[in-house]
Amino acid sequence: MTRRTLHLTERRTRRAKLPAGEVAFLLAHARHAIEVVPDFEANVYRLTARGFVGFMCGPEIRYCISPKIPWPNVRLLCGLSHGQGEPTEPRGGLFAALATEFAERLDEVARAGLVCGYRAALAESRFLRGRLRTSEQMRDAAVRAFPDHFHIEDEVFDTDAPWNRVPRFVADLLARAALPHAVRDRVARAAAALAPVPPATDFDTELLAARAEPRAAHYAPLLDVCEQLARGVRAADPNANTGSGFLFDLGRAFEQYLTCALARELGARRGWGVEAQPAFCLGPVELRPDVLVRRKGVPFAVLDAKWKAARPEPADLHQALAYSALCGTERVALVYPGTRTSRRVLAAPTGPARVTLYKLRVTGTADELATGAGRFARAVARG
Repeated sequence: MTRRTLHLTERRTRRAKLPAGEVAFLLAHARHAIEVVPDFEANVYRLTARGFVGFMCGPEIRYCISPKIPWPNVRLLCGLSHGQGEPTEPRGGLFAALATEFAERLDEVARAGLVCGYRAALAESRFLRGRLRTSEQMRDAAVRAFPDHFHIEDEVFDTDAPWNRVPRFVADLLARAALPHAVRDRVARAAAALAPVPPATDFDTELLAARAEPRAAHYAPLLDVCEQLARGVRAADPNANTGSGFLFDLGRAFEQYLTCALARELGARRGWGVEAQPAFCLGPVELRPDVLVRRKGVPFAVLDAKWKAARPEPADLHQALAYSALCGTERVALVYPGTRTSRRVLAAPTGPARVTLYKLRVTGTADELATGAGRFARAVARG
């Protein structure tokens, strides 16, 4: 069916007239991406995109969400290496750009050679090797007095490994996605190297296994873009997973961007370390602050990324102070995007509580962003 297109801009509100079916769809499936508030006029609603960019399809409307910041800065924020210097968003948007990036990184891995791994395979053999599958063997013996083969579980060394199954899953996803034909063909050519490999059946679990394999360390850039694509498709179409939509979480990208900025600056310093989303258990509850900076193994500062205007709300400050107590450090900060890098401190009139507010530059040239990221990391290290 033909859908009309409704254009939205991330974090900006637009009034729109919507049929009842669209409102029900947005409230049921898109609360994480689009806030829907009734207006005073009948069937008119105020729609605000929450921090995602991309597109998703409702029953009658296709929602296209554009970023507030320029395309070159979106590319830098997402860590895209393909399309350096492109002044405008390419045809197909961020989805097409990430799919092209996937093809480029898959080609790099294929040129180096796919890494094989061991896996358990079920087989039947005339000779006993590997591990005997006792239940199957006893069942066979019950119907035949002299079984002529063994039911075994054997170790096989081939390309059917998590670090190859994850990109194969993404390649299959992109093959049926709403992408320009040229991009889909580019992905198909790159994915030919994965033809003998089956796709992942449990994407999240196999992604963790792939990242943990030291022999597949050079797969890391490819696995990063695989995660971005799979999460984006899932955010737009959580049930069908057909590629009929794609929503990229700029808040998550901003969190990764500031983590990388801290790691680049502090990683070269002796005794410093940067952790992304470390787990802290408080009774049965597990809490994960966005970034924890350690000095000589001791928590030094904890930071929480906020992809929105730099106006801290009470909930933000409560969260920051809770992380401070949880991690055992008085240095706690909220980090917001901005047009320049800056720092401000909020201190309680009585007591030691204080929260630092940082703005991390996300607009400008690559050199300006790198300078701002370095200044931000040095400010965090100074406390």
